Amino acid sequence: MLHIGKNELNSIKNEVIKNYPLECCGLLVGMNTSEKKVVEVHAVQNKNTERTQDRYEISGKDFMKTDRIASKKGLQIIGIYHSHPDHPAVPSAFDTENAWSGYSYMIVSVEKRKDIEFRAWIFDEKRKLFIEEKINCIG
Repeated sequence: MLHIGKNELNSIKNEVIKNYPLECCGLLVGMNTSEKKVVEVHAVQNKNTERTQDRYEISGKDFMKTDRIASKKGLQIIGIYHSHPDHPAVPSAFDTENAWSGYSYMIVSVEKRKDIEFRAWIFDEKRKLFIEEKINCIG
């Protein structure tokens, strides 16, 4: 289960709406102990410039910078979020081909800049597929 606060969900929602109809992305920072809890969200630039309407890419530089900031606070990157403009909040073939195990993947569907759906997924490396993870909104 992925625990995340209303403020963090609102930050992601605002980023998704602002970037529509292009995909946006960011990193979920928090704790992955007995419970997986998002404490901060860090929006990053989508580095995929050729297909920003249906692909995202996070630069290694942004990943490492966020990881350093998180580590100084005793936190870590526990997941990645990205939007699916005018498409369901389910992993695409591209998402599956580029997934890493151990992270939560929050996909945010946005239809016509207003209908928003949040879903989270965990990649099963052995079976090469995503398994849905329940989202618990706190606060």
